[in-house]
Amino acid sequence: MEIHHNDNELSLIRLCKKGDAKAQYRLYKLYCKGMFNVAIRLTNDKSLAEDVLQDAFVKAFTEIDKLQNEKAFGGWLKRIVINRSIDVTRKEKTFYAEVESLGNDELEIAVEIDSEFSPERIHHYIKQLPDGAREILVLRALEGYKHAEIGEKLGISESTAKTQFFRAKQLLEKMIQDETRTGKIFERATANA
Repeated sequence: MEIHHNDNELSLIRLCKKGDAKAQYRLYKLYCKGMFNVAIRLTNDKSLAEDVLQDAFVKAFTEIDKLQNEKAFGGWLKRIVINRSIDVTRKEKTFYAEVESLGNDELEIAVEIDSEFSPERIHHYIKQLPDGAREILVLRALEGYKHAEIGEKLGISESTAKTQFFRAKQLLEKMIQDETRTGKIFERATANA
């Protein structure tokens, strides 16, 4: 999420550092939608994502004095949301099985997504992934974390993070292929009727 900083946003952050509730509300309104999207992708649960969002903003406004670079507020808040989401999913007992590393040829996945697939459709499939796979896929593919960082955050090995990521991609690819195949079969069946 890229937000262009302006003087108004920076002044809101400064006012928040002084405990100004109106400034906190306005800053919340600027960031709540994007941060909710991050939380929902990681938790896959609207209620949990709302809790994460509330906890993250409370923590951010409580610890805003620790923020040295006011222009980094968005990234700092996003890290809080991601860390809180991970904490919540751990409490919900998301497990990551330690597995052997896959061979290099198994890691090569050619995913070609037809231009007919909208981001909403892809998001729909991501939400259907098992919790651990979804969380790792979101952290790696959407949030840009490295496998070592994911492993550290989730308390798993780097190789497990890699393997789970590639398996998540495989599952996602299979769901997309199944829909494409089903859609084509359906189109042929209706054309022949």
